[in-house]
Amino acid sequence: MTRCGYAVELAIPDNEAYTALVTLVRLGIPCARLDRADVWIFDVAESAAGDLEAQLRTIETIFNPNKHVLVALPQARPRPGEVWIGERAEGPDQPVGGTQRELQIAGRRLEGVYGVRRYKGWRLWESEARVASAETIAKAVETLLCNPAFQVTIE
Repeated sequence: MTRCGYAVELAIPDNEAYTALVTLVRLGIPCARLDRADVWIFDVAESAAGDLEAQLRTIETIFNPNKHVLVALPQARPRPGEVWIGERAEGPDQPVGGTQRELQIAGRRLEGVYGVRRYKGWRLWESEARVASAETIAKAVETLLCNPAFQVTIE
């Protein structure tokens, strides 16, 4: 079993990210750019990991080629400058789904996939070339990006 991560990013303007960016700047948090993505983490059989991206590209509720870019993550954890926000019941080691049967998403069976978690990924940039520091990310999470009453951060 291996863990694979994918970020589904918008290729079109993202109004939600823009609104959050404007709010963070008004709150005094130095942020030049803010990217948002749906992050999917899959627990998948080694033999099926190579086919997972092709399977995801066929599930319209996850990926629409007209408006999304599918990015394979180098590791199943946030990239530099990024934080993932999940439901409080979903920690990084708590897959949703079973361990004995393969999962279905949108009525489609994902071959070799036995667990899945979904997060909202926020990637902060202090400039066009430099991701935000851990301190800036912590301030953004505390003031806007995460509601600790029902959400957790994955850093």
